Amino acid sequence: MTTTTQADSIVKRLQTVQHLIDSGKLSEAAERLQAVAKSHPDDPRVYLIGMRLADAAGNPKKAEDAVRRAVQLTPQWSVAVTELALLLARQNRFDEAIEQAQKAMQMDGNNPEVVARVIEVARRAERWDLSISWLLHAESMQPDNLKIRRLIAEDLRNIGQPAKAVALYDAILGVAPDDAESLLGRAQTLLAMGEKERAAADTRALLAADPANEEYAYWNELALGGTPSRQPVTKVRRLYDSMADRFDQRLVSVLKYKLPRDVAARIKQLYPDNKLNVLDLGCGTGLLGACLGRIDGGMVGVELSTAMIEQAARHGVYDRFHTVDLLDALQETPAALYDVIAALDVLIYVGDLSGAIPNAFRVLRDGGHFIFSCETAAEDEDDLVLRPSQRFAHKASHVEALCRAAGFADVELEPTTLRYEGLEPVQGFLVVARKPA
Repeated sequence: MTTTTQADSIVKRLQTVQHLIDSGKLSEAAERLQAVAKSHPDDPRVYLIGMRLADAAGNPKKAEDAVRRAVQLTPQWSVAVTELALLLARQNRFDEAIEQAQKAMQMDGNNPEVVARVIEVARRAERWDLSISWLLHAESMQPDNLKIRRLIAEDLRNIGQPAKAVALYDAILGVAPDDAESLLGRAQTLLAMGEKERAAADTRALLAADPANEEYAYWNELALGGTPSRQPVTKVRRLYDSMADRFDQRLVSVLKYKLPRDVAARIKQLYPDNKLNVLDLGCGTGLLGACLGRIDGGMVGVELSTAMIEQAARHGVYDRFHTVDLLDALQETPAALYDVIAALDVLIYVGDLSGAIPNAFRVLRDGGHFIFSCETAAEDEDDLVLRPSQRFAHKASHVEALCRAAGFADVELEPTTLRYEGLEPVQGFLVVARKPA
């Protein structure tokens, strides 16, 4: 009886600590966890909570030490092993993360919670082969779970088997004909296959059920052969929320992204006294701010994703952030407030720049600079092209014309490689447009 009572007491105390972590009260959580650890130094659950506390506090080394201690205390406890795998995956250490996930599957592969965790590891690592294998195993245990089946279909698309993905979506919709996620997934897959008429049937059904949904309207316009003027805000926000914690490493090491470094150097040339106000549109994780450093003036970041802003704030160079769409930010900002407005690798989601460029001109001080990048559309293409990557490309001559029509005096366009995708360079151009002094 005493043992059960004590165990219940530990669980309640650890639940309290977890609640404090979730509420952002990290100091109080640390005090309470320390008290539990003092009386139960060999309880692995204490170290798992310690990992979550350190992770929330932005201390990856301490988080890793804590979860490894839990694994050391109970090497055959699959929960601890999967928590280690997930932590390593969040830190982009995918080889060891997969190794730990495979260990967990060997230990407890018929536990649905363990299987769900290892699938998450595989998907973060973009190991679609393992993800599909483990998803199929999960489906064998939960054959009526539509979420599992949708994930299998999504991963079939990821490995280049769209026809199999469509067949699976067909099967899901045969059971649940109103399942919106499957209708959208099938429409997107059919569009990628060039089957616009079949895709349009799905997007019409989605819009009939939810006429105000901007994402459904976007995909419906594509299915009807049109070019939307911009990406849906909800779609872009979800994309960047999902990749915030691994964004920098992927950009720099995989995509070879160097625009923030190059643009920071250009800004320092233009303003050698370091006295300026900067508006960073689509600031992401704050790479431009990190490259620019502290300035003698204000630096404001605009970003849709709160997860991205959390990463950007860690650089300690931004004075404040606005979690809004950049077009709304430009429209609502008072005139003549900034010396530099930057929009690096973000207009690929905006599309139509006919409103953004004049508003940037208005918001700049006299003599100020609008510095932005675009993916390149060929001069024999339309002014605005939506690529299969779902990113917009702009014709350089059209962008230059928009800048001059807005009133910019000097407009420099410099061809550049924006990033690499699939080892292939993505061609674009950097624009430096100056407002007359």
